[in-house]
Amino acid sequence: FTPSGAAAGTGKVSATHSGATVATRVTVKIDQVQDGAPEPDDSSFGPGGYAGVGGEGPGPAVSPNVRAALEGIPQAEPSLQMLYPYDQTVWPLDQLAPLVQWTASASLLSSAEGIRIRLLTGDFVYEGLFGRPYRLASGAPFQRHPIPQEAWAAATKTAAGGTLRLELTLASGGRALGPLTQTWKVANGSLKGVVYYQSYGTDLALNYEGAKGGDGRFGGATLAIKPGKTDPTLVAGRTGGHDSCRVCHSVSGDGSRMVVQHGEDYEVSSSYDLKQGYRESPYSSSSDFKFVGIYPDGTVGLTSSVAPPVHSEGPARLYDMATGTVLPSPGLAAFVTRAGFPSFSPDGKQVAFNFYEGPGDAATGPGDGSRLVAMSFELATATFASPKTIHRSTPSTPPAWPSFLPTNDAVVFGVILPGNYSHELFATRYGGRSELWWTDLATGTARRLDTLNGKPGGTQAIPTSGSHPDDSVVNYEPTVCPLPAGGYAWVVFMSRRLYGNVATIPPWNSDPRDHDHTVSPTTKKLWVAAIDLNAPPGTDPSHPAFYLPAQELFAGNTRGFWVFDPCRDDGSPCESGDQCCGGYCQLSETGGICTSNSQGCAREYDRCSEDSDCCAGLQCLNRACVVVGPN
Repeated sequence: FTPSGAAAGTGKVSATHSGATVATRVTVKIDQVQDGAPEPDDSSFGPGGYAGVGGEGPGPAVSPNVRAALEGIPQAEPSLQMLYPYDQTVWPLDQLAPLVQWTASASLLSSAEGIRIRLLTGDFVYEGLFGRPYRLASGAPFQRHPIPQEAWAAATKTAAGGTLRLELTLASGGRALGPLTQTWKVANGSLKGVVYYQSYGTDLALNYEGAKGGDGRFGGATLAIKPGKTDPTLVAGRTGGHDSCRVCHSVSGDGSRMVVQHGEDYEVSSSYDLKQGYRESPYSSSSDFKFVGIYPDGTVGLTSSVAPPVHSEGPARLYDMATGTVLPSPGLAAFVTRAGFPSFSPDGKQVAFNFYEGPGDAATGPGDGSRLVAMSFELATATFASPKTIHRSTPSTPPAWPSFLPTNDAVVFGVILPGNYSHELFATRYGGRSELWWTDLATGTARRLDTLNGKPGGTQAIPTSGSHPDDSVVNYEPTVCPLPAGGYAWVVFMSRRLYGNVATIPPWNSDPRDHDHTVSPTTKKLWVAAIDLNAPPGTDPSHPAFYLPAQELFAGNTRGFWVFDPCRDDGSPCESGDQCCGGYCQLSETGGICTSNSQGCAREYDRCSEDSDCCAGLQCLNRACVVVGPN
């Protein structure tokens, strides 16, 4: 038995010879010390920033004097504070390592000589000693440093299902200061799927003029963040004129279809086949499918219709998303004539929307934009029925952007707050503020997600600044991953909050025509948070959020759609069954292969029809065997 060093822990080793088998328990302990990192080349600093998270990259080995200081007894320093990550964050496995960011007095940071990063969990101890980053200018503040990816992967794999502790010590002026400490949870599961998001200010497709920085050009496009990648991928949009802009998108849950608005005419849309190299098929000139709610398999869509000017004004209708033709939809028009931001449940049996206009019924009353309503839906007959109010607010604080949890029995949504100085309803710009909430379908008991928003128990828990006095009210547009991971649901949302000391400009400075987007990253970014499954109604099941790696660092990024990666044919390589069109990933010593044949009980993420199809400890949810809890 030779340990690889990829993770610590206890396991069973067995040997068989001449028909006899013996076994024993083996404990692998890892105590790793890293003194500096190699200097990164230019290819490490792509559109997503260094390692997908930004910053100047790593530093070299420290001098003997700095090493002695860092390994001594540190002194407390009141000005030294952690900015990012947040304490008590829940991390998934196989995630890109975060960028650790801190603050202190200006003189202390400018004279800082090195840091010590320690990661501790069970039988695993990692210690990294790093000098000032290679790319940090002399005298510039030493205020952030990446965690090496190999160390992060080993630490989180060891801590899976438990906790991981961070200790950060800073050396400045011959003294060791700190340590700053945090404790995180690590979910025993990896995030599944792809995040498709729209970017205003991307440099991957240039189709608008008037930017204050660079050559005066910027772009509107839809991009994808794929697992393990440090930079986004361009999906829709290209360099050219306004007709090359592609934003205001929606994506089917199975990852097969994306519908995107045209930049030259907001009432024209295109469908993109995500299984066939992002092949574009424009709809007729009369199509207006911005923010359409697409059924999980991409076949039909319910149009979104709320307040102009940026939203559709037509009636709520069900469309064939392959042809763009209207479909008969019994039960829809008799209840709702304008439905805002519709979203189907992962199993396709429910749809939720802002009840903007319509006669309603005796229980709901007429639509006025203040209610979040759920209706049942039957695909075979395209029938809508059983409307139910699941949250009621006021017209001045309307609910928007509902997204179902993978359990199909609750939704996460935004509540729009007063303050938008353009009077644009449902705006995420011009001072528009929003909080994220959740509600269950059974009781309709809504609760603000205080921990996700950044104010657990009403106490500010995320950094502030003069231009960011309260970032708990700048969180918008949630979408939930259709499958849980590690017993949690995972929600991606746009926030204008501070990203440590990387993105710190005022929250509304995201339009390249108003600020130089080549100099300072905008705070308009995508974040991710874990949500406890099956939480009691009226409680806060959320956890602190983390920055989603691999999004374009200097661009304004929004409306992340979290969906499955298009499935792979039998015989293709795989890591789990959700990646396979046949539903199963057959594992071997050389890797996994997609197949349509089950090998005994269905493993995690393999296809299922009921709980009994799944191996012990798993439940069948949305046709996949998953861990639902407890966490």
